[in-house]
Amino acid sequence: MESKYTNDWLRRKIADDPDEDPEAGPRAIPVTSRARYGIAHPESFAVAGERTGVPLRIALGVLVRQLRSNAGLSIAELAERADVSEEDLRRVEHDPHYTARARLIHQLSSYFSVSLTMLSQMAGATHEVDRVLFNESVRFAARSDDVSRLTEEERAALNAFVSLLNERAKV
Repeated sequence: MESKYTNDWLRRKIADDPDEDPEAGPRAIPVTSRARYGIAHPESFAVAGERTGVPLRIALGVLVRQLRSNAGLSIAELAERADVSEEDLRRVEHDPHYTARARLIHQLSSYFSVSLTMLSQMAGATHEVDRVLFNESVRFAARSDDVSRLTEEERAALNAFVSLLNERAKV
């Protein structure tokens, strides 16, 4: 899987954009290859595009909203603790056409201990998308309701989905 972001592009973006934080690390979105996932299974990847991007970003919004709710945090509290913009968090949670910046995905990945590789795919920051991730993301978003408190069933679905994200990153 190849990242849309190169190291040179990221360095220029950080230099040009005051919201980007070079302290977040030298590579916010990892460049990976199919070899890591096993070249024997190229059918497990799909080319990323608007058709896959919007459903994945919807699932990313639901995931972030539920992780935040599960932690008992408001958007303002999460923004402060994860050191990100409140506006960016609102857009991730509610706008499926918004493509989150590399730093935001990195910070959320670190704060919630969720695979950066999988969040990057969900945010639309990669050229290819793991088909299992896509299918499970759509299932997760479809069975998750937007409520202020998670039911036991939603909490179980959230925990199972986060486990899947982290496990898929190890495959």
